[in-house]
Amino acid sequence: MNTSYTKNYGFSAIRRSLRPLLLGKGMRLFVTVAVTVLLARYLEKTEYAVYISLQALITIVGMVSSVGIQQSMLRYIPELRSSGNNHTMYWLLSRGMLARASMVIVVLLLGLPFAFMFGDELGLETWLWVLPWYAGVGVLRLSAFSLSQSLEALLWQKQAQYGMAIGGFARLVGVIAVMKWGVLDLWAVVLIELFSELLSLVVMSTGWYLKRSADAQRAEGNHNWWQENRKRVIKFGLWSGLLNQTRTLYGSAPNRLVAAHFMGSAELALFGFADNLNNIAGRLMPTNMMMSMIRPVFIAHYSEKQDFSQLVGLSNLVYRLNLSLLALPMTLLVVVGEPFLNWLTADKYGAAAYLLAGFLALMLTEGLRTTLELLVQTVEKNQILLSNLIQSGSLLVAIPLFPYLGLWSLIVVNILGTMSANIVVVLLLRKHGYVVHFDYGLALLVAFYSLLSGALGYWCLTVTSSYLLAAVVSVLVYIACMAVKPPLLKKEKEMLTSLARGRLGKT
Repeated sequence: MNTSYTKNYGFSAIRRSLRPLLLGKGMRLFVTVAVTVLLARYLEKTEYAVYISLQALITIVGMVSSVGIQQSMLRYIPELRSSGNNHTMYWLLSRGMLARASMVIVVLLLGLPFAFMFGDELGLETWLWVLPWYAGVGVLRLSAFSLSQSLEALLWQKQAQYGMAIGGFARLVGVIAVMKWGVLDLWAVVLIELFSELLSLVVMSTGWYLKRSADAQRAEGNHNWWQENRKRVIKFGLWSGLLNQTRTLYGSAPNRLVAAHFMGSAELALFGFADNLNNIAGRLMPTNMMMSMIRPVFIAHYSEKQDFSQLVGLSNLVYRLNLSLLALPMTLLVVVGEPFLNWLTADKYGAAAYLLAGFLALMLTEGLRTTLELLVQTVEKNQILLSNLIQSGSLLVAIPLFPYLGLWSLIVVNILGTMSANIVVVLLLRKHGYVVHFDYGLALLVAFYSLLSGALGYWCLTVTSSYLLAAVVSVLVYIACMAVKPPLLKKEKEMLTSLARGRLGKT
């Protein structure tokens, strides 16, 4: 067994990084929920709608500037680290971060004139003057996110998660302080985010520097690795960059911009609030919460053993956990979501409950997409992901449906587009000799549990008129079903048992 692989990506390394991963992400989740609710409650709807558009613009910048640099770092940093090639790994990390930040700045400088030109179409109107300031937020945010992903690829979860959490906590404190001693408006929010994003970047950079300085083996490895593997890395990066551009028209950001163009500020604010809650829920999903650990372990494990079937088994498990965790919130949103969100947002966004349930259904297909993309990238068959064009094309289908379905056109068409793209990926992987199996019978079992718990909860609501009691009944019925017959294959139960017993690093 490669000692560097065992040391950096074996079970003991995973166990060491698990606590800061969960604690840090838990802190970030709490802060994000708190800030989202406070901004939704206390910002004027028109300003909140502008804030939604600004967030979307930064996300678009992140996608356009993603030309394969970050994807190459996330693919090859674990491979280099697990093989003990520390010199090249640190070189790739530092050069990659500089290149990534430079690309973000270039795209922002080129894009700002167009943002001013078409700002009125996106609902920015009297707030166009804030664009350069929020561009600064974008540079800091995208750079901090890139660095956090790179640190996660090394399983340096403490530096990554705590750095992001500290910045997030500063953001929450800033919002509360302005609410107490000033006026919370969009300009105040922009200044708070400038400071908090800068703080996150400084804390993580300091953590990275200290870890590197303390690494006695930082100069070890094959110093000629880049010359020997340059064509391979560049090919991977170019394909990754191309594939990122094929998804430019898919996702939260383009959906928000389309909604900003076709809808008024009130409807945009409603859609944005539902989308923000959906993004928060996405962080709780195993696919996303554990991706910072799953991705490097996937790559390091496959680089060491070349066993694709084990990766498929882990993908199946992660997808099933996603499905099980999403079904209950979808049920609760349909049964009792509207009054709960009305209470949470001072009667502003209760109708977002049904949109959010639709977003969670979309998240099911996207969670499967994420695991499939990871499989594709691990075996370096990135050309398969040209199927992203199917997802991007779904936006073009949704636009003419707006007069008939409104905001729901985005959700319905995105679900159908992602499902179609997933089927194409599975078929193309099989064509290349990589077989992916999913047990859809267990998915139907979870759907049955969701329908049963929802039906009983709704019956309780009609009998008692108590939203709280209806929610309790739905939760208890769903948990009981899961306890009696969990939606897991035998091999998945064995995998969980192995993880619990600490065998991952030995098998």
